[in-house]
Amino acid sequence: EDFGIQGDQPSHPELLDWLATWVIDNEWDVKALHRLIVTSETYRRDAHSTSKQRQEDVRNRLLTHATRVRLPAEVIRDQALAIGGILSAKKFGPPVFPPQPDGVWQVVYNGAGWRESAGEDRLRRSLYTFFRRTAPYPTMLTFDAPSRDVCQPRRIRTNTPLQALVMLNDPVSIEAAAGLARISFQHSSEMTLAISHAFERATCRHPTEPELQQLVQLSQQQHEVFQHDPEAAKRFLESGNWNIEDVKLHPVAATLMVVANVLLNLDETLVRG
Repeated sequence: EDFGIQGDQPSHPELLDWLATWVIDNEWDVKALHRLIVTSETYRRDAHSTSKQRQEDVRNRLLTHATRVRLPAEVIRDQALAIGGILSAKKFGPPVFPPQPDGVWQVVYNGAGWRESAGEDRLRRSLYTFFRRTAPYPTMLTFDAPSRDVCQPRRIRTNTPLQALVMLNDPVSIEAAAGLARISFQHSSEMTLAISHAFERATCRHPTEPELQQLVQLSQQQHEVFQHDPEAAKRFLESGNWNIEDVKLHPVAATLMVVANVLLNLDETLVRG
């Protein structure tokens, strides 16, 4: 893209020179370079900035604070599974076929279909997801992952209603929400405490009182709905592969699952701040 004479002059040329020398001295160890960058004080700054900093450094050329950017498509999926405690730690091996909506693969020529993987292969990192350029994995495509038809030096991040629709309804998101609800339910059977635990697990901080009250209010409304329609609660739990033999717990568990689904959709969960 804008590289060389078309792009802006580097804001920190001495830093680039130092990094180049550091890489050479460390025998071109790219992994060590990545570690050096992500553990640096500059990289680990948060998105908060003072009014003085914003006035003096409008475009953040001096790196006074971190930019708020939505996580990449692959990281969003992996993070949801990790928060739900169901992300597989298995490494290496052939590509896998995680759940995706029906009808995405319609290959006319050879009748090939999406053979959904079983067991923990369904929940492996996005790195191992089978990718077909003519029919990319829809969730990643929705979150601006490239189709791999052409070389793409950087991803253009968008913010569309379809992304929220995916996070609320995608089979992987539903299963991740079930995992988060299950962990929180095991932590405490009391709804308020369970919601607080789920919030902390999703955002790495305790909820404020207004935030907690909103979520508790949502849980009360949703619990009333599931109490009047226990069959809907059962179907919702089954969609997340959460099997509970005690029928009396279905409305409570399904309610917590709805709250967990909301937490996985928070801006704070999907955006690096």
